[in-house]
Amino acid sequence: MPTNVRISDISLYLRCPRLVYFETLGRMTRKSSAMQLLMRSLMLSLSQESDLESQLRETLHRLEEELPLVYEIEVAELGPACRELEDKMALIAQSLAGYIDYLVPFEPDVDLFSERLGLSGRLDRLAPGVTPSLIRSGRAPESGVWKRDRIAIAGYALLLGEMHKTRIDHGLVEYPNFGLIRKVQIHSVDRVRVLRIRDRIKQIKEGRLPERPNDAPCQRCLALEICETRQTLASRFF
Repeated sequence: MPTNVRISDISLYLRCPRLVYFETLGRMTRKSSAMQLLMRSLMLSLSQESDLESQLRETLHRLEEELPLVYEIEVAELGPACRELEDKMALIAQSLAGYIDYLVPFEPDVDLFSERLGLSGRLDRLAPGVTPSLIRSGRAPESGVWKRDRIAIAGYALLLGEMHKTRIDHGLVEYPNFGLIRKVQIHSVDRVRVLRIRDRIKQIKEGRLPERPNDAPCQRCLALEICETRQTLASRFF
């Protein structure tokens, strides 16, 4: 059976190819932080109501009660994340108000799959105009979007393009912690990178241990201990 590659695998690969390898082995699991869950849920609650700040504050209070019922999340982590967002809510709402027409109406959590491309993924938001949009809880770059986000958007554009029999040339990346929505122009080189990385990930999922990049973000990596063990074992044979 052909190996299927998720768009999230591509984002993981761009952090470090070895993360894909260890996740495939079942030695590492991805876990969303309280802030990630909150930001995503808040952004997917948006509507075209006039009082955006009140809408977001009301949703935040509800999420503080509901998220522990849905996800394995520590209340001790959730509370401080909610307080942090409450302090910034006025600024976030004011900034997002100028982008609301880009985001709603929308379809959330869109599952996409292509057997021909060997790709699949769950898109955060299908925005107006068949526009793929990603929600990111981290910091935004000074301009544009992060490389991982650009490649991920290109992957979703390929999947949506096949589904709708059209070419998707732009997408959005949402950095709600900063009240920013960045438009991404999708180029052919981005689509090529998606397919090239897809092929590398297939090899990893079939058992090939990739090299660890020199710029791999090893600090605070969930796979650091097992990765260093593999590195030590490999060095004994060469």
